[in-house]
Amino acid sequence: MLRGLLIRASESARLEHLVTTRKVSRGIALRYVAGETLEQGLDATRELVRAGRTVTLDYLGESVSAEDDARAAAKKVLEALDRIGEEGLPAGVSVKPTQMGMAFATDLCAELLGEIADTAGRVDTHLTLDMEGSDVTEATVGLVERLQSAGHRNVGCAVQTYLHRTSADVERLSRLPGGAASLRLCKGAYAEPEAIAYQKRAEVDAAYARCADYLLEHGSYPRFATHDDALIDHVRNSAARLGVDRDAFEFQMLYGVRPSLQQTLVRDGYRLRIYVPFGDQWYPYFMRRLAERPANLLFFLRSLRDT
Repeated sequence: MLRGLLIRASESARLEHLVTTRKVSRGIALRYVAGETLEQGLDATRELVRAGRTVTLDYLGESVSAEDDARAAAKKVLEALDRIGEEGLPAGVSVKPTQMGMAFATDLCAELLGEIADTAGRVDTHLTLDMEGSDVTEATVGLVERLQSAGHRNVGCAVQTYLHRTSADVERLSRLPGGAASLRLCKGAYAEPEAIAYQKRAEVDAAYARCADYLLEHGSYPRFATHDDALIDHVRNSAARLGVDRDAFEFQMLYGVRPSLQQTLVRDGYRLRIYVPFGDQWYPYFMRRLAERPANLLFFLRSLRDT
Protein backbone atom coordinates (compact mmCIF):
# COMPACT_ATOMS: atom_id res chain seq x y z
CA MET A 1 0.00 0.00 0.00
CA LEU A 2 2.80 2.44 0.90
CA ARG A 3 4.49 1.76 -2.41
CA GLY A 4 1.30 2.59 -4.28
CA LEU A 5 0.85 5.82 -2.32
CA LEU A 6 4.39 6.92 -3.14
CA ILE A 7 3.92 6.19 -6.81
CA ARG A 8 0.71 8.22 -6.83
CA ALA A 9 2.57 10.98 -5.00
CA SER A 10 4.97 11.12 -7.95
CA GLU A 11 2.05 12.55 -9.97
CA SER A 12 1.12 15.27 -7.47
CA ALA A 13 1.91 18.82 -8.60
CA ARG A 14 1.49 20.14 -5.04
CA LEU A 15 3.98 17.69 -3.58
CA GLU A 16 6.34 18.32 -6.47
CA HIS A 17 6.38 22.02 -5.65
CA LEU A 18 6.96 21.25 -1.95
CA VAL A 19 9.89 18.93 -2.61
CA THR A 20 11.58 20.82 -5.42
CA THR A 21 11.51 24.25 -3.79
CA ARG A 22 12.91 23.36 -0.35
CA LYS A 23 16.67 23.33 0.00
CA VAL A 24 16.98 20.30 2.29
CA SER A 25 14.53 18.11 0.40
CA ARG A 26 16.19 19.05 -2.90
CA GLY A 27 19.54 18.11 -1.40
CA ILE A 28 18.32 14.67 -0.38
CA ALA A 29 16.63 14.03 -3.72
CA LEU A 30 19.70 15.08 -5.67
CA ARG A 31 21.77 12.38 -3.98
CA TYR A 32 20.10 10.11 -6.53
CA VAL A 33 20.32 12.52 -9.48
CA ALA A 34 23.63 13.69 -10.92
CA GLY A 35 22.39 17.24 -11.35
CA GLU A 36 20.06 19.39 -13.39
CA THR A 37 22.40 20.02 -16.35
CA LEU A 38 24.10 17.84 -18.93
CA GLU A 39 27.49 19.04 -17.74
CA GLN A 40 26.72 17.77 -14.23
CA GLY A 41 25.65 14.44 -15.71
CA LEU A 42 28.92 14.23 -17.63
CA ASP A 43 30.93 15.14 -14.52
CA ALA A 44 29.31 12.20 -12.70
CA THR A 45 29.97 9.97 -15.71
CA ARG A 46 33.67 10.79 -15.77
CA GLU A 47 33.98 10.10 -12.04
CA LEU A 48 32.26 6.74 -12.36
CA VAL A 49 34.39 5.75 -15.33
CA ARG A 50 37.52 6.48 -13.32
CA ALA A 51 36.13 4.07 -10.69
CA GLY A 52 35.77 1.25 -13.22
CA ARG A 53 32.10 1.61 -14.13
CA THR A 54 30.31 2.26 -17.39
CA VAL A 55 27.29 4.56 -17.54
CA THR A 56 23.84 5.01 -19.00
CA LEU A 57 22.85 8.69 -19.10
CA ASP A 58 19.17 9.46 -18.69
CA TYR A 59 17.76 12.92 -19.41
CA LEU A 60 14.80 13.03 -17.05
CA GLY A 61 11.32 13.72 -18.33
CA GLU A 62 8.21 11.85 -19.44
CA SER A 63 4.68 12.16 -20.77
CA VAL A 64 5.22 15.27 -22.89
CA SER A 65 2.12 16.54 -24.70
CA ALA A 66 3.55 18.89 -27.33
CA GLU A 67 5.78 18.28 -30.34
CA ASP A 68 8.12 21.14 -29.46
CA ASP A 69 8.76 19.60 -26.03
CA ALA A 70 9.48 16.19 -27.54
CA ARG A 71 11.90 17.67 -30.05
CA ALA A 72 13.63 19.69 -27.31
CA ALA A 73 14.09 16.52 -25.24
CA ALA A 74 15.48 14.66 -28.26
CA LYS A 75 17.90 17.52 -28.90
CA LYS A 76 19.24 17.20 -25.35
CA VAL A 77 19.75 13.44 -25.75
CA LEU A 78 21.53 13.99 -29.08
CA GLU A 79 23.77 16.56 -27.40
CA ALA A 80 24.62 14.02 -24.70
CA LEU A 81 25.52 11.44 -27.34
CA ASP A 82 27.73 13.92 -29.18
CA ARG A 83 29.61 14.63 -25.95
CA ILE A 84 29.95 10.90 -25.25
CA GLY A 85 31.48 10.45 -28.69
CA GLU A 86 33.77 13.46 -28.45
CA GLU A 87 35.19 12.30 -25.13
CA GLY A 88 35.20 8.57 -25.91
CA LEU A 89 33.22 7.82 -22.75
CA PRO A 90 31.98 4.25 -22.17
CA ALA A 91 28.39 5.41 -21.86
CA GLY A 92 25.04 4.97 -23.55
CA VAL A 93 21.67 6.67 -23.18
CA SER A 94 18.24 5.68 -21.92
CA VAL A 95 15.07 7.38 -23.17
CA LYS A 96 11.41 7.23 -22.12
CA PRO A 97 9.23 6.88 -25.23
CA THR A 98 6.55 9.16 -23.75
CA GLN A 99 9.22 11.87 -23.51
CA MET A 100 9.52 11.58 -27.29
CA GLY A 101 5.78 12.02 -27.81
CA MET A 102 4.58 8.43 -27.97
CA ALA A 103 1.34 9.24 -26.12
CA PHE A 104 0.08 11.61 -28.83
CA ALA A 105 2.17 11.04 -32.00
CA THR A 106 3.65 7.59 -32.55
CA ASP A 107 5.26 8.54 -35.86
CA LEU A 108 6.97 11.54 -34.23
CA CYS A 109 8.23 9.25 -31.46
CA ALA A 110 9.61 6.75 -33.98
CA GLU A 111 11.23 9.58 -35.96
CA LEU A 112 12.99 11.04 -32.93
CA LEU A 113 14.10 7.66 -31.61
CA GLY A 114 15.42 6.83 -35.07
CA GLU A 115 17.56 9.97 -35.00
CA ILE A 116 18.81 9.10 -31.54
CA ALA A 117 19.56 5.50 -32.58
CA ASP A 118 21.47 6.78 -35.64
CA THR A 119 23.63 9.03 -33.48
CA ALA A 120 24.15 6.31 -30.88
CA GLY A 121 25.30 4.00 -33.65
CA ARG A 122 27.68 6.65 -34.98
CA VAL A 123 29.38 6.93 -31.59
CA ASP A 124 29.25 3.15 -31.13
CA THR A 125 26.96 2.95 -28.13
CA HIS A 126 23.60 1.58 -27.05
CA LEU A 127 20.12 3.10 -26.79
CA THR A 128 17.79 1.67 -24.14
CA LEU A 129 14.09 2.48 -24.20
CA ASP A 130 12.87 2.81 -20.63
CA MET A 131 9.77 0.81 -19.78
CA GLU A 132 7.02 2.92 -18.28
CA GLY A 133 3.49 2.04 -17.19
CA SER A 134 1.65 -1.01 -18.50
CA ASP A 135 -0.47 1.18 -20.80
CA VAL A 136 2.58 1.67 -23.04
CA THR A 137 4.33 -1.68 -22.62
CA GLU A 138 3.15 -3.16 -25.91
CA ALA A 139 3.90 0.06 -27.78
CA THR A 140 7.44 0.15 -26.33
CA VAL A 141 8.14 -3.46 -27.30
CA GLY A 142 6.80 -2.63 -30.74
CA LEU A 143 9.15 0.34 -31.02
CA VAL A 144 12.14 -1.91 -30.34
CA GLU A 145 10.96 -4.27 -33.06
CA ARG A 146 10.41 -1.36 -35.46
CA LEU A 147 13.82 0.18 -34.81
CA GLN A 148 15.58 -3.17 -35.02
CA SER A 149 13.89 -3.97 -38.33
CA ALA A 150 15.13 -0.59 -39.62
CA GLY A 151 18.69 -1.75 -38.92
CA HIS A 152 19.26 -0.26 -35.49
CA ARG A 153 20.86 -3.28 -33.84
CA ASN A 154 22.02 -1.08 -30.96
CA VAL A 155 18.49 -0.60 -29.55
CA GLY A 156 16.94 -2.54 -26.67
CA CYS A 157 14.59 -1.82 -23.80
CA ALA A 158 13.93 -2.41 -20.15
CA VAL A 159 11.52 -5.19 -19.17
CA GLN A 160 9.77 -5.36 -15.80
CA THR A 161 9.38 -8.72 -14.11
CA TYR A 162 6.38 -7.75 -11.99
CA LEU A 163 4.24 -7.87 -15.16
CA HIS A 164 2.77 -11.26 -16.00
CA ARG A 165 3.56 -10.73 -19.68
CA THR A 166 7.29 -10.11 -19.26
CA SER A 167 8.58 -13.66 -19.71
CA ALA A 168 6.81 -13.75 -23.10
CA ASP A 169 8.27 -10.32 -23.98
CA VAL A 170 11.75 -11.54 -23.07
CA GLU A 171 11.39 -14.49 -25.43
CA ARG A 172 9.82 -12.31 -28.13
CA LEU A 173 12.65 -9.77 -28.06
CA SER A 174 15.27 -12.53 -27.95
CA ARG A 175 13.95 -14.01 -31.20
CA LEU A 176 14.01 -11.00 -33.49
CA PRO A 177 14.90 -11.80 -37.12
CA GLY A 178 18.19 -9.90 -36.95
CA GLY A 179 19.16 -11.26 -33.53
CA ALA A 180 18.22 -10.76 -29.91
CA ALA A 181 17.83 -7.25 -28.52
CA SER A 182 19.96 -6.42 -25.48
CA LEU A 183 17.48 -6.11 -22.61
CA ARG A 184 17.61 -4.39 -19.23
CA LEU A 185 15.92 -6.68 -16.69
CA CYS A 186 14.37 -4.89 -13.70
CA LYS A 187 11.58 -5.50 -11.22
CA GLY A 188 9.40 -2.51 -12.09
CA ALA A 189 8.57 0.82 -10.46
CA TYR A 190 4.92 1.60 -11.22
CA ALA A 191 1.67 0.72 -9.47
CA GLU A 192 -0.10 -1.98 -11.50
CA PRO A 193 -3.26 -4.02 -10.73
CA GLU A 194 -3.23 -7.64 -9.66
CA ALA A 195 -4.81 -8.73 -12.94
CA ILE A 196 -1.63 -7.91 -14.87
CA ALA A 197 1.15 -7.74 -12.27
CA TYR A 198 2.49 -9.79 -9.39
CA GLN A 199 1.83 -8.11 -6.05
CA LYS A 200 4.08 -10.18 -3.78
CA ARG A 201 7.80 -9.59 -3.67
CA ALA A 202 8.54 -13.32 -3.75
CA GLU A 203 6.57 -13.67 -6.98
CA VAL A 204 8.36 -10.73 -8.61
CA ASP A 205 11.74 -12.10 -7.54
CA ALA A 206 10.91 -15.59 -8.85
CA ALA A 207 9.90 -14.08 -12.20
CA TYR A 208 13.15 -12.08 -12.25
CA ALA A 209 15.18 -15.26 -11.67
CA ARG A 210 13.36 -17.12 -14.45
CA CYS A 211 13.87 -14.30 -16.94
CA ALA A 212 17.51 -13.93 -15.92
CA ASP A 213 18.17 -17.60 -16.59
CA TYR A 214 16.52 -17.36 -19.99
CA LEU A 215 18.55 -14.29 -20.95
CA LEU A 216 21.82 -15.83 -19.83
CA GLU A 217 21.12 -18.82 -22.05
CA HIS A 218 19.38 -17.21 -25.02
CA GLY A 219 19.79 -13.43 -24.81
CA SER A 220 22.25 -10.95 -26.27
CA TYR A 221 24.35 -9.17 -23.65
CA PRO A 222 21.68 -9.07 -20.91
CA ARG A 223 21.73 -6.18 -18.44
CA PHE A 224 20.64 -7.13 -14.92
CA ALA A 225 19.34 -4.07 -13.09
CA THR A 226 19.00 -4.89 -9.40
CA HIS A 227 20.33 -3.97 -5.96
CA ASP A 228 18.97 -7.18 -4.45
CA ASP A 229 21.73 -9.37 -2.99
CA ALA A 230 19.77 -12.60 -3.54
CA LEU A 231 19.09 -11.84 -7.20
CA ILE A 232 22.67 -10.76 -7.80
CA ASP A 233 23.84 -14.06 -6.33
CA HIS A 234 21.32 -15.90 -8.50
CA VAL A 235 22.68 -14.28 -11.65
CA ARG A 236 26.28 -14.95 -10.65
CA ASN A 237 25.56 -18.59 -9.85
CA SER A 238 23.49 -19.16 -12.99
CA ALA A 239 26.16 -17.59 -15.19
CA ALA A 240 28.80 -19.86 -13.64
CA ARG A 241 26.58 -22.93 -14.03
CA LEU A 242 25.83 -22.14 -17.69
CA GLY A 243 29.44 -21.27 -18.46
CA VAL A 244 28.61 -17.66 -19.40
CA ASP A 245 31.68 -15.42 -19.39
CA ARG A 246 31.55 -12.35 -17.12
CA ASP A 247 32.13 -10.14 -20.16
CA ALA A 248 28.92 -11.43 -21.77
CA PHE A 249 26.55 -9.61 -19.40
CA GLU A 250 26.50 -6.75 -16.93
CA PHE A 251 24.92 -5.65 -13.70
CA GLN A 252 23.26 -2.25 -13.52
CA MET A 253 22.60 -0.04 -10.52
CA LEU A 254 21.19 3.39 -9.88
CA TYR A 255 23.31 6.44 -9.21
CA GLY A 256 23.75 6.95 -5.48
CA VAL A 257 22.40 3.55 -4.43
CA ARG A 258 24.54 0.96 -2.58
CA PRO A 259 28.00 2.28 -3.56
CA SER A 260 29.78 -0.36 -1.44
CA LEU A 261 28.03 -3.15 -3.34
CA GLN A 262 29.02 -1.44 -6.57
CA GLN A 263 32.66 -1.54 -5.45
CA THR A 264 32.39 -5.22 -4.55
CA LEU A 265 31.05 -6.21 -7.97
CA VAL A 266 33.78 -4.27 -9.79
CA ARG A 267 36.42 -5.76 -7.50
CA ASP A 268 35.13 -9.25 -8.26
CA GLY A 269 35.54 -8.72 -11.99
CA TYR A 270 31.92 -8.13 -13.03
CA ARG A 271 30.87 -5.47 -15.49
CA LEU A 272 28.84 -2.76 -13.79
CA ARG A 273 26.90 0.06 -15.42
CA ILE A 274 25.45 2.95 -13.44
CA TYR A 275 22.19 4.59 -14.48
CA VAL A 276 22.89 8.33 -14.19
CA PRO A 277 19.83 10.59 -14.36
CA PHE A 278 20.12 14.33 -14.89
CA GLY A 279 17.76 17.20 -15.64
CA ASP A 280 15.34 19.43 -13.80
CA GLN A 281 12.36 17.05 -14.17
CA TRP A 282 13.66 14.80 -11.39
CA TYR A 283 10.71 14.74 -8.99
CA PRO A 284 8.78 11.73 -10.46
CA TYR A 285 12.02 9.76 -10.71
CA PHE A 286 12.89 10.46 -7.08
CA MET A 287 9.47 9.49 -5.77
CA ARG A 288 9.66 6.15 -7.58
CA ARG A 289 13.03 5.54 -5.94
CA LEU A 290 11.36 6.11 -2.56
CA ALA A 291 8.63 3.66 -3.58
CA GLU A 292 11.29 1.05 -4.27
CA ARG A 293 12.97 1.67 -0.90
CA PRO A 294 10.24 2.87 1.55
CA ALA A 295 12.74 2.69 4.44
CA ASN A 296 14.14 5.97 3.09
CA LEU A 297 10.77 7.68 3.48
CA LEU A 298 11.04 8.48 7.23
CA PHE A 299 14.37 10.22 6.76
CA PHE A 300 12.96 12.20 3.86
CA LEU A 301 9.81 13.26 5.75
CA ARG A 302 11.89 14.42 8.69
CA SER A 303 13.82 16.66 6.33
CA LEU A 304 10.59 18.27 5.13
CA ARG A 305 9.42 18.85 8.71
CA ASP A 306 12.71 20.48 9.67
CA THR A 307 12.86 22.94 6.78
